[in-house]
Amino acid sequence: MPAVPPPVAIPFALLPHLSAADVARLRAAFAARTMAASTRRALLGDARLFVRWCAQAGHRALPASPATVTAFLADATIAGRTPATLRRYRSSLAWWHAAGGYANPCATTALSTPLPETDFPNAGLAALRRFLDVAQRCLAPATLRAVRADARVFAAWCGARGLSWLPAAPETVCAFLQDAGTTRKPATIARYLASIALLHRAAEHRNPCDHWSVTLERRGHAREHGSAHRQATALTDAVLDPILDRLATTTDQQQRPIDRRDRALLLVGRDTLARADELVALRWADLHPVDPNDPEARPGEGTIRIRRSKTDLEGEGAEVWLSAEAMAALAAWRMVAPHWPDSVTGAPTREGVFVFGHLRRGGPGERMSPAAVRRVVVRRTAAADPLAVGFSGHSLRVGAAQDLLAAGVDLAGLMQAGRWASPQMPARYTERLRAVRGAVARIRRARQGGDHGQDPL
Repeated sequence: MPAVPPPVAIPFALLPHLSAADVARLRAAFAARTMAASTRRALLGDARLFVRWCAQAGHRALPASPATVTAFLADATIAGRTPATLRRYRSSLAWWHAAGGYANPCATTALSTPLPETDFPNAGLAALRRFLDVAQRCLAPATLRAVRADARVFAAWCGARGLSWLPAAPETVCAFLQDAGTTRKPATIARYLASIALLHRAAEHRNPCDHWSVTLERRGHAREHGSAHRQATALTDAVLDPILDRLATTTDQQQRPIDRRDRALLLVGRDTLARADELVALRWADLHPVDPNDPEARPGEGTIRIRRSKTDLEGEGAEVWLSAEAMAALAAWRMVAPHWPDSVTGAPTREGVFVFGHLRRGGPGERMSPAAVRRVVVRRTAAADPLAVGFSGHSLRVGAAQDLLAAGVDLAGLMQAGRWASPQMPARYTERLRAVRGAVARIRRARQGGDHGQDPL
């Protein structure tokens, strides 16, 4: 007689308030459901994590309240979990509650909800709303997204502990930093404090981050963990040229559309020192050949306009130069780039507005995302060198800055080429090269060269 398999170890079976019938219902739903093995492992692993977290925080795991799920996701965010992992947690918790016949606590727990509106006076809320209305027009979208995300993290952390988040006491901010500091870097801690301070000023409350205890807590965390920033690996000409050679084939017929697009993307990123979000915002209408009467220009070169950038929020724009090689690559990509339906006839005769678009199996996308630029860089560098690490969407900008410095361009020239508002970032990108070319290195090399030219006797 075949052995009967043991019952599935459901993490919720450890909860004392659940009856044997409740546990049996969960086991039956888990066993009867046809799903992949990886999905089963994810459901069990997420359930174990949630049950353990609820036991430590003093919350009921099943059925869980929306506030409990919000606090759990906030702690997971502080611990560094990615948005994809957070979405998986929500899906797992929703599945377990449905299997047990309970209401879904995740239905009202969105990952991208507006700013929490609890525990602060109506006057503060009105001031905060007025600020957000104005901020949407004058602050960068990435800045607003960061402020909203940081506010949700801080509010959820305070809500799980019964503390007010707006206004928050300095002691509350210190405790939050101590919790978040176990997993977050000093740069993230500094961003949390900037967001908390901005929200308090906007709501016309006293800023708790100005208190000496918060300042000391931040400095102590930076001293313990170090405040050095991780820099993307530079995609210099020496690294980029072999990649471009691999993408350039002998005949145009052999080039796939994705190869043409990626080659054009890499060349334009190198020439313009554009950030990833600036690259994906480039438009065909802003691409022009150079004036043939310009004595400085060479045949085949061109310019393209960066309409808006991180340091140009007012949208004055900047014209940037493109090499003949980049212009030729753009022309090759334009020949095979997807066309879009006409707004009147519906025929696919209209060219895409943006230069760089997705090429998906389910249909092309008219505009790439900044994350897609990173994927292109990582994929192409890995194809050229399987051991390549540290490359990102910023690697083109870092590599171009280092190439310019190696060619003799000074810091002021770097700032102009890369549209930096301050010398801090270009100096950081090129600090290793500047050390090799520094005063000490030059003097020592000169002395060693003079010694080599003398008779040691």
